[in-house]
Amino acid sequence: MSLMQSLVSGEKVLWQGAPGRGIRFRRSDFFLVPFGLFFFIFSLFWETMAIGFGDKGSNPPLIATIFPLFGVPFVLVGAYLVIGRFFWDAYSRKQSTYLLTNRRALIETATFGRKVISVTLADLPAVGLEERKDGSGSVVLGEDQQTGFGDNRRVKRAPRFEFIADAQRVYKLVEEARTKGRDNNA
Repeated sequence: MSLMQSLVSGEKVLWQGAPGRGIRFRRSDFFLVPFGLFFFIFSLFWETMAIGFGDKGSNPPLIATIFPLFGVPFVLVGAYLVIGRFFWDAYSRKQSTYLLTNRRALIETATFGRKVISVTLADLPAVGLEERKDGSGSVVLGEDQQTGFGDNRRVKRAPRFEFIADAQRVYKLVEEARTKGRDNNA
């Protein structure tokens, strides 16, 4: 199903696009890559020690079997943190499309079934631009929200047109449509 089928009466398409393809790095990777590498190396160390522990022959067979099995999920999580998440992110972006109309911003993803996020431009409290030197970047549709208290705080990221080629132009289109939408509602 196409995003064009999600349009309502009176909507006009201003821009259509998709996120950049391939492996991309984010600011959060400066923390996540070293942490993931540490986690992965430690889990490999655990597995090596656990397998060696089972080879001694004097340990009960149950312990010699459980210790290596216990480490397997940690090795898998570590591998995902270091490498796998980049491939998952690239796959997810390949399954995504963007559409900007005079009223809404639509983001479609199809990784686990079809999901469409619709953002009414006139209701947006803010629009942000994250631009790189080459003109590519992301247009943030709203503000990130912090939820929870204390140790349970989480950040819910605002919807965004990520890794698009001409971020400045799309940002201006969003701002113009947002302003016109507010003027029409007033």
